[in-house]
Amino acid sequence: LLLSSRGRRKMSASMMMTNTTNTAISGGSIVVGGDPSALLNSRLANALSTGGDAQYWEDTISPSEIRQTLSSVDPSNPTSTVRLLRGMKWLLASISKGRDVSDFYAHVVKLVQFPHSLEVRKMVYMYLVQYADHDSETRELSLLSINSFQRGLADHEPLIRALALRVLTSIRIADVLQIQILGVQKCAIDQSPYVRKCAANALAKLHAQISDSGDALNLQQEKVLLETMQNLLYTDNSTMVMTSAVITFSELCPDRLDLLHGCYRKICHMLIDMDEWGQVVVIDTLTRYLRRYFAKPRGMGSAEAIDAERRVGRSNKLTTTNTT
Repeated sequence: LLLSSRGRRKMSASMMMTNTTNTAISGGSIVVGGDPSALLNSRLANALSTGGDAQYWEDTISPSEIRQTLSSVDPSNPTSTVRLLRGMKWLLASISKGRDVSDFYAHVVKLVQFPHSLEVRKMVYMYLVQYADHDSETRELSLLSINSFQRGLADHEPLIRALALRVLTSIRIADVLQIQILGVQKCAIDQSPYVRKCAANALAKLHAQISDSGDALNLQQEKVLLETMQNLLYTDNSTMVMTSAVITFSELCPDRLDLLHGCYRKICHMLIDMDEWGQVVVIDTLTRYLRRYFAKPRGMGSAEAIDAERRVGRSNKLTTTNTT
């Protein structure tokens, strides 16, 4: 109450500076000196995270605006993360609505190694999986970026490794088939079950690319795919991996039931924990295996004779108990 007017003005100015500093610290980042552009990016990030993504399913955002964003953004600038998130969310929303956005492929494929945001990289790979084999232009662009996909196979994030493998094996070009096979072999022994599951699924995709010409190279590549699948069936203990491996077996070599000799019991034990869709294929495969290799027993050691003997034994035991 005893402060002079000059003292009150100084205190008010100090409080305003404190509020400005607190405002500049937003979105988990400190804006040095209250930089307006950094503060705007921070507030935009908060708006995207709290306001929901329903705006991307509306027609308020024009494709030309997204194209301008993706073409003008600098991947080496960490402040471009917010703009890239906005553009990639719009692209994925457009894909979910059935809209063809393959003409953005050239702008998106350059963001595969974006170092500043894991979320952006995940969205980029999701887009590339959709359009990597869309037409000749996207296949050519994917071929030019194949080194980036190979580096993605060694990423520390399991989802990135799995998505990189899916993109790599989606390119239907015979010249890179050997690179694709090496990538599948590497991911088949990955420490993440999800990556190994994607490797099992990729085996069927690569097998479809091998022509039926019968030359030595194709036969050798097919042999490598079968060996990789058999290793998964024999050595892997993950339910999701086993489900995909059996489904791949039913597509690659459904008549080679002899390959299941060493893993038949393991599949039976894991069947109850498999997903419902996988159980349908696995049960069908096991049924065909049983019909071929479990012949109906006959003679004194047959199941019918053993069952009849047990019934007689139980009946005699009950008779003895009632008599006593």
